[in-house]
Amino acid sequence: MNAQAALTSAEERETILETLVIQAELGQDELVRAGLATLHPADVAELLNVVEEPEIKQKVFSFLDPDLASEVLSLVSSLSRAELTQELSNAALGDLVERLDSDDAADLLGSLSEEQARAVLDQVPEQLSAEMEQLLRYPADTAGGIMQTEHVPVPEGTRVEQAIEMVRSHSEKVPDIHNVFVTDHEQRLVGVLPLRKLILARPGESVDKVMDRQVISARVDLAQEQVAQIFKLYDVVSIPVVDADGKLLGRITVDDVVDVLEEEATEDIYTIAGVQRSGTERINLVSDPVLKRVRLRFSWILITLTFELFVALVISKLFVATIEKLAILTAFIPVIIAIAGNVGLQSSTLVVRSIALGTISMSRTARIIFSETRTGFSLGLICGSITSTVGFLMNMKNPEVFQLAFSVFVGMVSALTAAATIGTVEPLVLHKLKQDPAVSSGPLITAVNDLMGTTMYLLVATYLQR
Repeated sequence: MNAQAALTSAEERETILETLVIQAELGQDELVRAGLATLHPADVAELLNVVEEPEIKQKVFSFLDPDLASEVLSLVSSLSRAELTQELSNAALGDLVERLDSDDAADLLGSLSEEQARAVLDQVPEQLSAEMEQLLRYPADTAGGIMQTEHVPVPEGTRVEQAIEMVRSHSEKVPDIHNVFVTDHEQRLVGVLPLRKLILARPGESVDKVMDRQVISARVDLAQEQVAQIFKLYDVVSIPVVDADGKLLGRITVDDVVDVLEEEATEDIYTIAGVQRSGTERINLVSDPVLKRVRLRFSWILITLTFELFVALVISKLFVATIEKLAILTAFIPVIIAIAGNVGLQSSTLVVRSIALGTISMSRTARIIFSETRTGFSLGLICGSITSTVGFLMNMKNPEVFQLAFSVFVGMVSALTAAATIGTVEPLVLHKLKQDPAVSSGPLITAVNDLMGTTMYLLVATYLQR
């Protein structure tokens, strides 16, 4: 019953959004205003993401009151954010920065040019400007880059009743308070006090007696994917961020980590597919021009093309005599190449994903490689048996059918074993060298396996002919 109700609600929501998009594009402003009043900020953000014309997006955005506009701006895609802010004055942007949480405000400023960001900061109070400048110094993909400075610090020795009053006084400024952070006189973090524990404690008790001294925190320079692993490992909803001396700087909440996980997964997928040149430059299917798509995709295509031309060179220079004697060998080259490429890509993807999730220990690399090599060998035996049997049945009248079948079998086993091994080793080596292991997948692993599979297959055939 609940699932049906949720489904109906989701369907109604889709219908409302589609209707509002049509009304916005038709210029029915009053209907759009009335519809926006019924939507959650996340739904308004989705509506703005769906609308294609920047002018219509900006008009719809102008219908929102300032508080709702700032919340929606923190939820829209980076493309929509850029389109929505490009026509806003520095004063209007400054007002949004004041209303946004510090991490979202830093993201907004980071999307502007350095000159415009400076002009916007001139519109906000001096204390907030200094805070934003400090946040912008941290790399975007670190704990400092995703943290928010809003938090509730409590000096050690404070009584519980005083700490509760401090929480009340910060409730307007700090959204979603999960923990109170206890600091010493030098602002170093010494304990964490969950809100539930604070409320249940006796009013006259010192926070020192009820706080958790085993603090789970993140250093400000910790990579964001490692921050996400901390949340996953310890199943927490927020953690404090400290500097090298242990001084409390801010906090990271679980909603920021969800964004990190999505960003990291997207980056890995794009890198594996060979459609991303760097961590920040990627293809948008809706708005990017053809030339940008070609530029970002061509480098990997060129690498693959180079390897494939080398395969052609190897065949034409080393195995012409073999193929002339038994031309039917060429019919099975695409089969072996395709299966080997698939096996190699599977192994590589499994390793890359395990590295991303932190489930691979580098101390167990030999066991992992050996296990995947055995898997490739086993798959080779199965696929080789099927392919050689089919090849035998297809060419029974050929006097060299046994040689063909055996060549196909041994070639398939060799190619799949090598593909699984290479697909496992490449990302592990790159990870050890502090490089992104995802670049070992996709076009690169396919090209290498095409070369290895073809060469090993034809080498076996040549040896048997001799």
